Amino acid sequence: MRHEVERKTRRSLGHWVLHNRFAIQVASIIFANSYLLRHWKGFCYPVLNCWACPGASFACPIGVLQNASSNASYTLAETGIRGLWVALPLYTIGTLLLFSALFGRMMCGWLCPFGWFQEMVGRLRRKKSLVPAPLTYLRFAVLAGLVFVIPYYTHQPWFSKLCPMGALEGGLLQPLFNPELRSMMQEWWWFKQILLVGTIATMLFWKRPFCAVICPLGAIFSLFQRVSAWEIRFAEEKCVNCLWCVRHCPQGIDPRTDVNGRRCIGCLECQKCPFGAITSVPRWAPKSCSACSQNAKTEGSWPASN
Repeated sequence: MRHEVERKTRRSLGHWVLHNRFAIQVASIIFANSYLLRHWKGFCYPVLNCWACPGASFACPIGVLQNASSNASYTLAETGIRGLWVALPLYTIGTLLLFSALFGRMMCGWLCPFGWFQEMVGRLRRKKSLVPAPLTYLRFAVLAGLVFVIPYYTHQPWFSKLCPMGALEGGLLQPLFNPELRSMMQEWWWFKQILLVGTIATMLFWKRPFCAVICPLGAIFSLFQRVSAWEIRFAEEKCVNCLWCVRHCPQGIDPRTDVNGRRCIGCLECQKCPFGAITSVPRWAPKSCSACSQNAKTEGSWPASN
């Protein structure tokens, strides 16, 4: 009897979480930008949220990585190779590795403020195209070039200089709340705002384009998507090929053929499949079969909507 109650409680909690992703995303935005928590800026929140936002509570992990890159040449010049551990932002790397190993890219689909913003803008136009698959590899070039290599040689945080999230949260909100900064809005500020407008425009024509093509943090998380502790499973024997999951995927991928792929953001929208063909469970949970799929659905996974 007790085990039955526990199963029902798990299903009830899982059902609430699955169907309230929007509320969780908004709560994450508020948490990441709670002004009263600003003394926590020494810690990283595993999402793309600009530290320059007036209410930002945490440091941006990409900002920390590129600042470490820009200072690494000085540190190594003074200390030699023995100073490598000083140059590396071990805390930030450890935080990203931990979240990646546990959840893959689920932070992109559930916690990231800029991911939420892209989805909201995308709702303004119903019909959108898919980002061409070859372009999705550009984010790895952005990660290597703008976060590590170029900052190392130029000693400048180049991704932050071009980041549309920084233009939105820092570039717009800082002058709004701090009038003394308005005199500093020179040519580069306007260039950055043009990049922001261009990025917003692409959101009307492609599904979450910044996530798919540019975001270096998503690139890091995607490396662990196929091996993370929490995984998405597709039960082919339950699928009727109605394409429900394809139509509702924020990234525009086909969960039937690319489940847990690097383009997946782990939002679990596909798990609302009316036929229960897609579930999410810990990786160590037993694989289901056609004869026991119903048991796997009720004991290990968040339930699908009927």
